[in-house]
Amino acid sequence: MTTTIKIEDDKKEKLDKFLASLLLKEGMKITLQEAVGLMVDYALENQEEIIKRLKDMPPLEDDQAWKSLENPMHWGIKDSSKRIDEFLYGR
Repeated sequence: MTTTIKIEDDKKEKLDKFLASLLLKEGMKITLQEAVGLMVDYALENQEEIIKRLKDMPPLEDDQAWKSLENPMHWGIKDSSKRIDEFLYGR
């Protein structure tokens, strides 16, 4: 079974470059799925190091998107689908 995950564009680009360098320097060709799987295995085997890195990250509560979810903007109407249509389609 597989699951789809989202990854930032810059991280995807770095992964692609890493896989390309593996092919050029080492003659190893692996898929993105195989690489991510190996990275997950490595992270699970080295949990203490991963936890240290996670603790160095800013807390989610400081993220602007998270703050916006905590304090949503009220548009003064019950159903915002009309406003969304106006914004997206100009009607």
